[in-house]
Amino acid sequence: MSSNDDKVVTDYHPPATWSSDYKVLKSMIFADVHGNTQQERLESFYVSQADLYDSYRHRMLHGRFPMINAMPAPRGGIWVDMGGGTGSNLEYFGNDLNRWSKVVVLDLCPSLVDVATKRVNSKGWSNFVDVVLGDACDFECPGLPATGTVDVVSFSYALTMIPDWKKAIKNAFRMLKPGGHIAVCDFTVTESQSYGMSAFWTWLFAHDHVHLKKEHIATLGYVFETKHLEVGFGEFPYVPSLLKCPYYSFVGQKVNNDCPL
Repeated sequence: MSSNDDKVVTDYHPPATWSSDYKVLKSMIFADVHGNTQQERLESFYVSQADLYDSYRHRMLHGRFPMINAMPAPRGGIWVDMGGGTGSNLEYFGNDLNRWSKVVVLDLCPSLVDVATKRVNSKGWSNFVDVVLGDACDFECPGLPATGTVDVVSFSYALTMIPDWKKAIKNAFRMLKPGGHIAVCDFTVTESQSYGMSAFWTWLFAHDHVHLKKEHIATLGYVFETKHLEVGFGEFPYVPSLLKCPYYSFVGQKVNNDCPL
């Protein structure tokens, strides 16, 4: 496999209109999140906004581009995008996506998986990209590659929505080959924030079952050897610019045979 030097990554900017933003904001603010299972709760939240998910979210998910830009992309390698939603992370590679021999996009939400499937089919990627409806915590999930065969596992704004997020990290560790890499980006809280701002963002995101934890970064650094860590503050559309939420992008390497979690 080649080095990462020839990787081509471009930022992904899907078009949006005020009317599409209004529909997404309405769904986010007034969503009737319900259900007995995590899958049912996710579906109740996303079903009315799945088709417009990317047009709004790309302007608030600031950690995606730095994560994709920093993560290794060995030619001929295998990439699993856990909690991959609509498959929008694939767009960052554009025509260079076929550098991978296999890509798996896994998500628990049927509506988002439908969008990802349509994307893959319309782009002509179906010969090497699989879209899987499944749980990131399921070690036996059909469609996931075998233990120790994967080059990169990514979680893009997914860990904060996975109740048993440590189990999801264990599953990623299991799939990775020795020397493989995990790439993660998400919202977080930081020591540099005031207590009030930290509490505000934690409370606000919890309304949509997104749980911000400082422990995520610390745990990733404990399980994997840190290769890249970037923390920043990002704005949200239609929100005063003084209100910026911290986010991070992390890339770590599997250097041990046994997961310490």
